[in-house]
Amino acid sequence: MRLSTRVRYGCRAMVDLALHQNDGPVSLEVLAHEQRIPERYLGKIIQDLRRSGIIRSVRGAHGGYILSRPPAEVTLLDVWEALEGPVSPLECLDAPESCEMEAECVTRDVWNRVRDALTKVLASENLARLVRRYRRKIG
Repeated sequence: MRLSTRVRYGCRAMVDLALHQNDGPVSLEVLAHEQRIPERYLGKIIQDLRRSGIIRSVRGAHGGYILSRPPAEVTLLDVWEALEGPVSPLECLDAPESCEMEAECVTRDVWNRVRDALTKVLASENLARLVRRYRRKIG
């Protein structure tokens, strides 16, 4: 299983917004430049994050994007779900009726544990913790 580019870029952008939370709104252009993400692609990601309510836009000459909640209240699971929907490596975990072999499938339990483990890790990592980790890394 590979993490989508949308989620990777979305998480990087969200950490950047958390880093700048006390500086006011951050423009799409600045976010794209700082994170080395194509601006057009990041714009689509940002719109999904805004629609989900975890960031908001600020209009005007010094406008841009800011977090809607404190960094400690935004998890990587929030970002994932805003960009990809529920964490689920297989359709049958969300819709058991979609699989003819659901009753006898022994691997379904494994995929369910994978989903639960990934969800737990993503829910345990919030933006405030990632900002602290980033600041320790850069010294």
